[in-house]
Amino acid sequence: MNTVHLFIGGNTRCQRVWLVSGLMGLLVVQPAAAQLPNRTLQAYIETGLAQNVTLRREGLAVASAAQQVRQAGGLYQPLVQLGASYTLANGGRTINIPVGDLMNPVYRTLNTLTGSNQFPQINNVAEQLLPNNFHETKVRIIQPLFNTDIYFNYKAQKELLSAQQAQQAAYRNTLHHQIEVAYYQYLQAGAAVAVYRTTAQTLAELLRVNQARLAEDLTTNDAVYNTKAQLAGNQRDLATAANRRQLARTQFNYLLNRPLDDSIAVEEPTGTTLAAPMGASLAAYRSAAVRQRPELEQLARSEAARALGLRQRRAARLYPQLNWVTDLGYQGFGYRFDVPQQRFQLMQFALSWDLFRGGIKRGEEQLARLALDDVQAQRADLVNQLQLQVTQAYDNLASAREAATAAAAAQLNAEKSYAIVRRRYVEGQAIVLELLDATTRQTTAQLARVIAGYDVFIREAELRQALAQE
Repeated sequence: MNTVHLFIGGNTRCQRVWLVSGLMGLLVVQPAAAQLPNRTLQAYIETGLAQNVTLRREGLAVASAAQQVRQAGGLYQPLVQLGASYTLANGGRTINIPVGDLMNPVYRTLNTLTGSNQFPQINNVAEQLLPNNFHETKVRIIQPLFNTDIYFNYKAQKELLSAQQAQQAAYRNTLHHQIEVAYYQYLQAGAAVAVYRTTAQTLAELLRVNQARLAEDLTTNDAVYNTKAQLAGNQRDLATAANRRQLARTQFNYLLNRPLDDSIAVEEPTGTTLAAPMGASLAAYRSAAVRQRPELEQLARSEAARALGLRQRRAARLYPQLNWVTDLGYQGFGYRFDVPQQRFQLMQFALSWDLFRGGIKRGEEQLARLALDDVQAQRADLVNQLQLQVTQAYDNLASAREAATAAAAAQLNAEKSYAIVRRRYVEGQAIVLELLDATTRQTTAQLARVIAGYDVFIREAELRQALAQE
């Protein structure tokens, strides 16, 4: 069992720390085992997916896109409007009606024939054109009968909704694995702190022994000074590792939308976390990424929406629009609704067809074509990017596993070397510089093993992100 041995006497607490680290290294470098769920990490991931602000904004974007679909579908329904106007007017242009010139000769003739004056003479009339005390109150119903803009816009909005949902899934996949990586990085930094603290205790014990031997003239001052220098360097490294752990904690809490200084529960990972064994071919991983990544689904939906937009522009250029319009209401002088003569109904079929607009519609169609070509180019480029990402993640994981195996072997050798040098030092056959050098090699090997062990889990998380695996 690969535990750290103190120079004089045993330290049970420190040995337990190193025992945990040693077991972690053994678990990491073993062949892929059955996955044991890390319930603590899973709980944190669920919390992050529920509380992350950016993911919540993605949800709002999906809700907005769904509302856009509902609005686009509503354009199929009739538009019902209530309109009312009441007009008061005075002055303005007038129209002269020569009723006197037309009727007075007739009236004079009739008076002569009847010998009476019962047909009076009348004046010409001048009526103002602006209506006074006039109202119109009506309900207007507009029902689209043939409108290509409505049809293609509705279908395009549905595709854009699917694209937004795919974008949300893509960020969810990214966030899931960002939380996982941040958790492993926190554990990694914490393990490094434990290494330096245990080494500090080892060096402190060695300093005490060297000071006691100096007092008995069994060694020289340089042994004490060298031990103090080594202890000071270890304290420097410990401070750096503690700072890295603090940064990892703030990053992890930021992803979960928690206070940045919140504590983090620790549960060591065990076994592999890949849904497919590492023995799967790189080509299979690349193919899986192209099938599973929501980013490609997002661009596919965007491409479909752009294609519908192109068809919409082309149809707007080639086909007319036809609406059915009906007005029901009252119209007349005096704001009254009890006069049957004021009631009216009006029905129209309105056809609108732009026969020429200076090439504007053809230009809009060309812009839609360019937009479609751009999305298609983005999709082809994304396929290459995803395959590159999978390749890099695959190679990084393979390298991390090899590095973990090598680090375990290096630690075992460093432990054996330290034990030999320590025994020689106790027997007076080795100088303190040899012991300090062995201690440094042991610390370096332990730290490398810890880092390499967690690197395997980090690289697995990165590969699963590239494959869009939960």
